[in-house]
Amino acid sequence: MTPPETETETASGEGGETRTLYGSPEELPEPAREALGDLLLVLADTKRVLGIHYADWILGSPTLEAGIACSAMAQDEWGHGRILYAMLDDFGMDPERLEHERGPSEYRSSELLDEPTDSWPELLALNLLLDTALSVQIEAMRESRLEPLHHKVSKILDEERYHFEHARGWTARMASTDRGREATGEPFREAWRACLRWFGSEEDELASGLAAEGIVDAAPGELRRRWVMRVAPSVAEVEPHLVQETEDGWGSAVDPDWEGWEPRTRRLRDAPGPDDEAILSRVRGDRNRSLLGE
Repeated sequence: MTPPETETETASGEGGETRTLYGSPEELPEPAREALGDLLLVLADTKRVLGIHYADWILGSPTLEAGIACSAMAQDEWGHGRILYAMLDDFGMDPERLEHERGPSEYRSSELLDEPTDSWPELLALNLLLDTALSVQIEAMRESRLEPLHHKVSKILDEERYHFEHARGWTARMASTDRGREATGEPFREAWRACLRWFGSEEDELASGLAAEGIVDAAPGELRRRWVMRVAPSVAEVEPHLVQETEDGWGSAVDPDWEGWEPRTRRLRDAPGPDDEAILSRVRGDRNRSLLGE
């Protein structure tokens, strides 16, 4: 992608080369603007729905402290979702409609979130694997050439550090007993497969184009590697067959499965979307809005 002529400021990148800094999404080349809009919507939807899953465990967590943590993480995710939805106004999308007026098939949240989370190990898999995948993707925008994005993600990342520490601590706790390891096996296997492909394929031209344009700092394969390196030590404690130690640290023992994968939405094509009754009405805030007469 060749940057358009612009009055936007420039800055020196690695090696001293001059890099264009974009002041708004309108200044981006069209393919990059489209790909970034898709990515921000994926992140916003996934964070919004993930917050509902955390909230469902405020009162049902194994300990009072875990319930308080779920409350805090739910609020974080809802706040992050609102930040991202608001940004999409600059991409020609209506934040009000995005937050309150879509049906299940229009959501781009991970298919891991389509159904209610029925057990603590299932929530823990979302906490460690999916939540961390979102953070790795957002971290790749920290030094984005799109200045508004660069500024917004810093606040999000400040609040995400605790999520990983919570997940890592509870994974170790579950790994300390045979019963805990047995309970976490299947949820971790399912979440691992979904998150492994969530970053996208190296053949995805739009995702790779974001890296080439400097909107994110790495292509899908490198982001997947970063995620594996971060979560693998904890995963090895409960489901060691998913990971393997390498000369460089850690790797996945399984390859991404691309069958049925839709790159633009980062979902499986036949996944139905969030459960309308159990999840979606709360994601949209239907009850809250009815009280306001809307």
